Amino acid sequence: MALRDPTDTTLVRILGASKDIESLIFEQVPVFPSKGDPMLDEIFSGKGVVVVIDAPLDPRTNKAIVAKVHNRTIINVPMTLGDRVVGALGLGTFGEEGVMTPTEAELDALLIYAMQLAAAVERVRSAEARQRIERERYSLQRQLESLQRVELMAVLASGVAHDLNNLLAVILSNLNGIDPTPLGEDAEAIRDSLDAAARSREVIRQLLALGRPQAPHREHVDLNVHISSTLQLVKAAIPRGVQVTQERGPLMRVEGDPVQLGQALANLIINARDAVGDSGSITVGLDDVRLDEGFALSTGWARAGHFARVCVRDSGPGIPPDVIDRIYDPLFTTKPQGTGLGLAVVSRVVQQHQGLIRCKTAVGQGTTFEVYLPAA
Repeated sequence: MALRDPTDTTLVRILGASKDIESLIFEQVPVFPSKGDPMLDEIFSGKGVVVVIDAPLDPRTNKAIVAKVHNRTIINVPMTLGDRVVGALGLGTFGEEGVMTPTEAELDALLIYAMQLAAAVERVRSAEARQRIERERYSLQRQLESLQRVELMAVLASGVAHDLNNLLAVILSNLNGIDPTPLGEDAEAIRDSLDAAARSREVIRQLLALGRPQAPHREHVDLNVHISSTLQLVKAAIPRGVQVTQERGPLMRVEGDPVQLGQALANLIINARDAVGDSGSITVGLDDVRLDEGFALSTGWARAGHFARVCVRDSGPGIPPDVIDRIYDPLFTTKPQGTGLGLAVVSRVVQQHQGLIRCKTAVGQGTTFEVYLPAA
């Protein structure tokens, strides 16, 4: 049995054959064009059963295919739905079987059988189409729910940020009032706290503006420097048993919001810390990457361009396959105390910077997040 390819009606695809010739058919002609071949043109005209008594002698047959498959008598019955031919039911003899002329009664029976097959094929295709539509509907519903959650988060975040801003003003005032001169080594802790508080104020500023349109802030950011400063900022939150390494790359600058980029990178590092626990390794690297059109088409997730690629790798347990598709969903988390906001924020920042994000993970082998940012 052969059917017209639903994605390309100019092709005919073999679906099955009798066991003694199935391997030969699929090896030689699993797919072939439906136009330009006299016998196929006659079959798909839908005018009736096409009978070839002896294939090597009949002018309608493709002699190259006949030589490969060793056809003798060929009977092709169009599978029709109304005035549409969806495929053909083919029978015949091969090689030493010789020729065999069918009777009128046999051809009538084959016509009825082909009509029943066509109806069955249409039912299967309709069921597949319904399943595909249902999957697409479910995906769109999840996207809508995510957007609704983001809108709700914006309203809640603005209220919380207002209160945090007031409390942070008190913290900054007290820290600035401390004389670091007699503190010795603790003076560095005061400076780190002031730096963290200043960055927190910038994050709060963004939260306050989350619910209202604003012109994006852009400047050239040296990623090597930015990675170093972010690692310095979060080092106090990483257990001593975790080895953190920065693999410095070439001089790479991107045009973006340094606060947002730092926020995204910090979230990835903290996620890696949660994955490795009290011992393990985290590596943050940077490299210069050019993706071409061929690579973009072959992967399905990438696009061509010149990028700075930031990689955050951990030696943790990896992400289970059943949750990998949801890791960027707002409020989705697998952590007992998680909020489900970290990777959602990272994904949003990457999108706002016209970048790409990719997660590579394997259970028991760790996880790598790759962030591709357009190079300035």
